[in-house]
Amino acid sequence: MAFLVNQKFEAKAVLISNLLDGTRLVFSQGRFDSWCIYHLRNGFAHAIRDEEVFSLMQKYTTTLQRFWLYRDFLTVFKLVTNDINCGVVNNITRMAKQYEEPNEVQFILTFLYAGMVAEENKQKAILKKYIKRLGVHQVLIECMPPRMAANYSRQKKFRELQLECEARAFIASILH
Repeated sequence: MAFLVNQKFEAKAVLISNLLDGTRLVFSQGRFDSWCIYHLRNGFAHAIRDEEVFSLMQKYTTTLQRFWLYRDFLTVFKLVTNDINCGVVNNITRMAKQYEEPNEVQFILTFLYAGMVAEENKQKAILKKYIKRLGVHQVLIECMPPRMAANYSRQKKFRELQLECEARAFIASILH
């Protein structure tokens, strides 16, 4: 649900990226923490959910582009730290321009990048950025429905999710 952006919101928002279509992605306070990702467009802010982005990704599962998008996601994944890096954001824009719908791919990859940065900063998030990798893999490679992939980790124990990541060879072990 979108709401009108006011000065108070704008003052607290942290820019993630100015997108090709003239809109912006920012971090700001959400229901649980200050790592909520908002899409700012025409003076309105909309909190983006994984399911929305996974739904955008789903259309790529019917072509070879699913593998290109997954490859580009992995490139971004490897560069994730605790902070937004302008170089990574610029690289995402360059990668997106190789697709038929660069605005959409830039939106997808930038959201996923920001989501992984957010996960890296959450103290209680044990799997950190790997939780996004699991969801992206489930949608693009396994063709799992977006809603199912977005909600897959809910109510699951850490060890179960760790085993899911290990089964897909994402990580040998998170906790050594």
